[in-house]
Amino acid sequence: MLQAALNGDRDHPATPRTSQAVALEARAAVDAGADVVHVHAFDLDGVQTLGGAACAAVLRAVRADCRQLPCR
Repeated sequence: MLQAALNGDRDHPATPRTSQAVALEARAAVDAGADVVHVHAFDLDGVQTLGGAACAAVLRAVRADCRQLPCR
């Protein structure tokens, strides 16, 4: 199993923070062979959050672009 950790507590300008950017990176990771993606949600200010709206947005975006990934 190959897992791609796409973002998190990294302070780098290329780290995807919006749901659309995370979904794009997830699609690229899956196309490159990843079986699982590990993502974090961020609020509108770019701060990592467990808020329901931000988590739902990133999950919906990734699931829409990567339907073959398991949902866990």
